[in-house]
Amino acid sequence: MDFLDFLAKEGSDFKGRTLKLIWSFSDDDIQETHDFIQIIFPLNKASESVFHGYYLNSDDLVEQIRNSPIAKENILQSSKWYLSFLKRNIWLWNRNYDHNQKRITRVIECLRLLVSEEESDKFYDNVMEILKDNNKVNHKTLNFWENA
Repeated sequence: MDFLDFLAKEGSDFKGRTLKLIWSFSDDDIQETHDFIQIIFPLNKASESVFHGYYLNSDDLVEQIRNSPIAKENILQSSKWYLSFLKRNIWLWNRNYDHNQKRITRVIECLRLLVSEEESDKFYDNVMEILKDNNKVNHKTLNFWENA
């Protein structure tokens, strides 16, 4: 899979899905599909949750994505798309544990790695704003988010 082509909307993922197709997922698709989040928010380490094996496996690839304004803009757009899902479905993930909490950690880390500290912090702040005074997320996860 070519991450740079995929993130620039010039290619598809390992299942033939384009970024545009993933952005068209229904809330049920987002909730129930577990192999896309590592693709739209790639990291330079393998996932501990999904075992398809696709990740940014070289510093050169990380740098290519960092230097691609289109790829960075699409990662940012993906973060806004996912944040919208979180806002609509707070009841799914505002609890002691939910897989979306790991996804939130991934988004924060990806934005920090590939886009900017500012955008990563902004996403974190937006998630915390969604939770406001009704936060049911466990302290360990909150610490992961804060330190991601």
